[in-house]
Formats: sequence, structure tokens, C-alpha cells
Amino acid sequence: MIKVKKLFAGGFALSLTASALIVGTVVAASPAQATPADCQRYLADRGYALTDARINGCAYGAQTTWLCWGTLKNSGVAESHATNACDLADN
Repeated sequence: MIKVKKLFAGGFALSLTASALIVGTVVAASPAQATPADCQRYLADRGYALTDARINGCAYGAQTTWLCWGTLKNSGVAESHATNACDLADN
């Protein structure tokens, strides 16, 4: 009976260790990061020319979404496209 308890205890400890390693790996994995390049690609895919203002707007999106959005809107980007593009630029 003692051998069974030791076997069970050892298996349980091994199971906990394996679970901790799996959880640690999942927690350590970082989510996909959006970038200003994603913003620019989104605009280009929708037919917008990548002007200096639009490139700068996407770059602003890495720090502040409202400045990105305003810059893109002022450059002629549709509101919904500016919103989506700036969301893509936001890290």
C-alpha cells in the first residue's frame, strides 16, 4: 500500500510540474504586436497612396491613437479606415 501512495504522489508531483511548465510557456508567449507598418499596409490594401502625412499618421499610432486618427482623417482617409489603421499601428 505504501508503494502505491509513493507512486501516486510522484505521479501527481510530475503532473503538477508539467502543468506549471505549460502554463508558464503560455504566459511567457507575447501576443502579436501591431506596428505602424501594419497600418500602412492596411491603407495601401484599401487603395490609399502612402503619402508622408499617412506614413507619419501611422507612426503616431504607435504612441497615440487620436493623433494617428486625426492625421489620417486630415489626409483624406475615410473615418472607418483611419480607425482600423490606427488600431493596427497601436502597439
